[in-house]
Amino acid sequence: MKTNVCIIGCGTIASVHIEAVKKCKNARLYGICDIDDTKKPVAEKEDAKFFENFDDVLSDKAVDAVHICTPHYLHFEMIKKALMCGKKIVCEKPCVITKAEFEQLKSFDGIEKVCFVMQNRLNRSICELKNIIDNKVFGDVTGINGILTWHREKEYYEQASWRGKWATEGGGVLINQAIHTLDLMSYLAGDIESVKAKMANFSLSDCIEVEDTCVSYLKFKSCITGVFFATNANIENDDVQVTVYFEKGTAKCVMGKLFVNGQEICSNEKAVVGKDYWGSRHEKLISDFYDNNRFFDIHSIENTMNTIFAMYEDAK
Repeated sequence: MKTNVCIIGCGTIASVHIEAVKKCKNARLYGICDIDDTKKPVAEKEDAKFFENFDDVLSDKAVDAVHICTPHYLHFEMIKKALMCGKKIVCEKPCVITKAEFEQLKSFDGIEKVCFVMQNRLNRSICELKNIIDNKVFGDVTGINGILTWHREKEYYEQASWRGKWATEGGGVLINQAIHTLDLMSYLAGDIESVKAKMANFSLSDCIEVEDTCVSYLKFKSCITGVFFATNANIENDDVQVTVYFEKGTAKCVMGKLFVNGQEICSNEKAVVGKDYWGSRHEKLISDFYDNNRFFDIHSIENTMNTIFAMYEDAK
């Protein structure tokens, strides 16, 4: 019996989830939900049921799972309600927007079964680099950095009123765009123990109240240090870079490729749907969840979320 899936929210990322679900062996696209009824043709095109209300989705006994692809501020309540109704859940980043919400989230019954979307961990370059780290091929990790230089302009924020506000987006470049970069640093180098952070709004102060730029110095539990830099003030969307320093060499993930001591080792899969700079592994993450019962749970993302909240607190 296939799992009946309903996509909640027809924003930018919804098409990626729709295509990924359609390729799963053990799941089928049952429904699509959005409060905007002009999105109904999206459901009609996929021969899926259209819902205008999340509560109607939850009350439909045919719905087995929901994919939460809504604005950030809605995630907490939607996860809470869906768990109470016994639905399986796949939740886009960020899972919540405050430390208090995250602490509550961890206590919910069934939360350990929720799949959180950190798909870039499954990039071929990251998998190979993680293997190199775990097997100490070049000795211990001695340091790490992550750099994201992207572009967001006024029109991007005007397209959706929830963006650019503390109460609804939860922050700016850090919690929205660069969350994956920070997550890779924690995933590869281990838990981050303390942070020092500075944030600013250099290019968008006339239209948003959150940060467009963040820089942070990180100390890990392993005693190594890291540097993190992210900005939406760049002239274009450039390649994300993650560099890991070893006792006997250096590895760099950039341009969708892994280089070790200057030699190309492998390259990532190309995105079929969406944008390459998002990463292309939603399909793998979602199929793993439904077909292999493998996923990133609340515990695996805990250090990333705690670090984000610590960075915002320190930057104050």
